[in-house]
Amino acid sequence: MINVFIQNTTPRIDYALRLIFETILNSKVKLLNNCDTFAQTTGPKINYSNINIPNCIKIKPQGLLNESHLQYQNPTLIKWDETPAFFTVDESDLPFDIFAASFYLTSRYEEYLPGKRDSHQRFMPRYSIAGQNLFLEKPLVNIWALKLANIIEEKFPGFSFQRSKFRYQPSFDIDNAWAFQHKGLAKFIFAPVKDIIKGNFKTLALRFRVFWQIEHDPYNNYEFMLSTLKQFHFKPITFFLMNSSGKRDRAISHRNIFFRKLILQLAKAGKIGVHPSYQSNKKSKQLSKEIKRLENITGKKIKRSRQHYLKLTFPKTYRSLIENGIKADYSMGYASLPGFRASIATPFYFFDLIENRATNLKIYPFQVMDVTLLNYRHLNPDDAIKKIDQLLTETAKVGGTFISLWHNETLSEIGRWKGWRNVYTEMTRMAAELRDGQKDTTS
Repeated sequence: MINVFIQNTTPRIDYALRLIFETILNSKVKLLNNCDTFAQTTGPKINYSNINIPNCIKIKPQGLLNESHLQYQNPTLIKWDETPAFFTVDESDLPFDIFAASFYLTSRYEEYLPGKRDSHQRFMPRYSIAGQNLFLEKPLVNIWALKLANIIEEKFPGFSFQRSKFRYQPSFDIDNAWAFQHKGLAKFIFAPVKDIIKGNFKTLALRFRVFWQIEHDPYNNYEFMLSTLKQFHFKPITFFLMNSSGKRDRAISHRNIFFRKLILQLAKAGKIGVHPSYQSNKKSKQLSKEIKRLENITGKKIKRSRQHYLKLTFPKTYRSLIENGIKADYSMGYASLPGFRASIATPFYFFDLIENRATNLKIYPFQVMDVTLLNYRHLNPDDAIKKIDQLLTETAKVGGTFISLWHNETLSEIGRWKGWRNVYTEMTRMAAELRDGQKDTTS
């Protein structure tokens, strides 16, 4: 138990302290605002106030956690040993307010504020504090928490934290289940005509080879996907796009019998969730329809999601998910850069800054996406493996959870995706090595 003295309890303070001690460091925390009661407690004690109290670790508040509104912040970075830090304070055992800084990063405070967005109205990493200060590929909040844990253990001998172990969670987005198969009579007739008009003769030839069963459909990589994971004892989470209309939501119809069978097959192999469509961000009732479609197929409540195109608008997107019964979301990552969007490698709960309260929606950050590495970073397979290895190592150092985002079509070994099956296999193998090589405690 960690006892923390605070002068005033606020939703932000409560959230930030529980984030560090309970979510990351696996220890209960008790908040006290009576000096006498605090003085009488035993075990590790932290004074998070402007009052001087002996025989405890003092962390002076910077002020952000006592506020209930939003305003522009301009954090100045310092080095805490070799680690970036901000929200500096004086007369404190730490040179910065670790709780306020962690709250700022995980709440995605900066994403609520006005600023430039990309063509899909997504917040861009180059405008983030992590992107501008080159710590996007570091799980900074975890690093800070573990450094604080070491200070507490040194100050209070006999007390120790139970370090978390590294975990790997493979995940997949099924935007288009097949390239050519099971598309219906209209597409079967008119798609070849479109190929001819556009001069896509290689595609036309492949289309007919698939039709005559000379070759497999290039997007039908589910057997390989699952067999690779089974070899290393991992189970996937698969997210299905359940809207087949619109320019960016051209999935297989949810009524398609082959698509329904695929969903049930992958539901047996692991966990599944909804992939809320591009349109669902504008149409309030669309998300509910898509969730119900998936529930009707599986016969089970759908509690997991990941946004199509990773479209996140704070707090609107997460509020909509909560209203529709979603308990876990896997959208926290950038499309254009790999790394730690919220600077954390541990699943955590969403804090609504507008309503100034914690919610029960659990956020599972992902660190790498196939499309990011090829389309945005222009990496070849060998360099992609090196980048994944680096991110895996950073996650394992802090006992975090590494989540990869892959697509069925990127395992096709066709065209620009040639060599990327090996990237997927190597990523899975490296993750298994890190998992299996762990000691009883991760430091």
